[in-house]
Amino acid sequence: MMGADSLPRVTLERFRAGDAQAFAEVVRAYGPLVRGAVARYWRSAFEREEAMQEIWVHVYRGREALDPGRLETFSGWLAVLVRHRCLDLLRRPTEAAPASTTAEAAALAWLEAAPEQETSLEQAELRRAVEAFKVRLRPAWRDFFELHFVEGLDYGAVGERLGIGSIRCKYMRKVLAARARRNRALLAALGRTAATGGDRAS
Repeated sequence: MMGADSLPRVTLERFRAGDAQAFAEVVRAYGPLVRGAVARYWRSAFEREEAMQEIWVHVYRGREALDPGRLETFSGWLAVLVRHRCLDLLRRPTEAAPASTTAEAAALAWLEAAPEQETSLEQAELRRAVEAFKVRLRPAWRDFFELHFVEGLDYGAVGERLGIGSIRCKYMRKVLAARARRNRALLAALGRTAATGGDRAS
């Protein structure tokens, strides 16, 4: 059982101030506490690890809420924060990662849209760019791409097909969005298609 004095007060103060080394010490000292809490909500070892990663990020971001006058109750504060985050993750199984840029939003909007007829050179070029993007993915990621973005299956259905959890699905979607954002050929094709669409609309 993790004691209230498992870490010196100065370490917790440094953690609260954002010190990376102190945070690493907190993770090592209280890892069993967090792992035990997570084990009550997820059976899969993979989902537990995914959840723990998200929880520790949440703990770090919420460190300033820790009352500096009550550092002796740190383990209780942490246990409550972890429990709330676990429930949060379970309540939002289909939450999508937010698009961080206009380009990423455009890429996701196209990828999630129903396939359209290739009625223009711009659309055909876009289709080729997407195919080139897909071919470079590893098999598991290509399968996720096909099922979620092309076939439009939700996380539950994709998870059943691929044997992964909703947290992993969210992570893969986020990574694919970031890769799409860095793919110049894909973004250029998206830009040309959007510009042509705008011309037709006017």
